[in-house]
Amino acid sequence: MTIEHDNLLELSYEDLANALYRKGLLDGYKKITDKTKWREAVTAEKLGHTAHKAISAGKYSEKYGSDAYDEKNVIFAEYKTQAIEDPQLRNLLEKTKNKNKGTKFVPLVVNGVYNGAYTEDAILDYSKIDHYFAVFYRERCCLIIKPKTEEVIRQLSCGLNKMNENRKLGKKVTTNCNSVTISLKNTDLYTIVHKDYSTIQ
Repeated sequence: MTIEHDNLLELSYEDLANALYRKGLLDGYKKITDKTKWREAVTAEKLGHTAHKAISAGKYSEKYGSDAYDEKNVIFAEYKTQAIEDPQLRNLLEKTKNKNKGTKFVPLVVNGVYNGAYTEDAILDYSKIDHYFAVFYRERCCLIIKPKTEEVIRQLSCGLNKMNENRKLGKKVTTNCNSVTISLKNTDLYTIVHKDYSTIQ
């Protein structure tokens, strides 16, 4: 269901946010408007998973480090979401730069920040679950990729090693910046599990 343009203009941002909040409560989410929690619900729906109702699981919970549960494959799943703007559409769609030369814009790089991946034990926990990176355009989910878990762990381990090296050098280290980046050109590092460009082309 889509809201007609004229009706949409009559709604305030406050009303829209409140409607999202109330629908979240009806679906069992304590505060789906917290940060990008609502995107996890959308991603889970696209994948046929069950998103966790709470914002985050406790450290010693079996759900720790995950955002949803994949009942079909009996495994927890971690989601990373990224919103793109109009300039990045050319990278997602790999549009041609120059019609005469036929060169294309470089493929989009999808990013995922793992705030909890600052110890070896935490990274080990991440190795036991699946990972999904979702791309949103105008708050519609247009692409979800599933990076290979071993690549996610490789990059997180490299990030942790850099943190530890900087600590040894006496540098200030943040534990909220361990990231994984996947370029869509590296098709051997991921599989596409959802793709819908119908609203952006």
